[in-house]
Amino acid sequence: MPKDIFRNFALGLAIIMLGVWGVILIFAPEEITHMFSNEPVNHAFAGMMGGALLGLALISLASITQWMSAPRGLGLAMMILVVETAYLMLVTGVMLVTPLTTVSLVTAAAVAFFLLI
Repeated sequence: MPKDIFRNFALGLAIIMLGVWGVILIFAPEEITHMFSNEPVNHAFAGMMGGALLGLALISLASITQWMSAPRGLGLAMMILVVETAYLMLVTGVMLVTPLTTVSLVTAAAVAFFLLI
């Protein structure tokens, strides 16, 4: 019984940590990157890493709590990355719009759509 308590605590802590880091890397990367890097902030990489961490937290939460199936959770995680990528490419302009990024964005959107239906 105590093993389950520690396991659930560890899972909850991991989900919270991934979610918090994901949100911070998406919305305020310049506030924290100086804590672990001397290089200038690359908003495209920080945003994509934040989206990936947030998606991982969502997949973990969905599959552990049985809130939704793991494939559907993966679809939501992919949708987070699609929205984040579209924002970085089309709104802020920090991610280049190239054939590779465009094909990746369209593919991720299609994968997310088919996982969510």
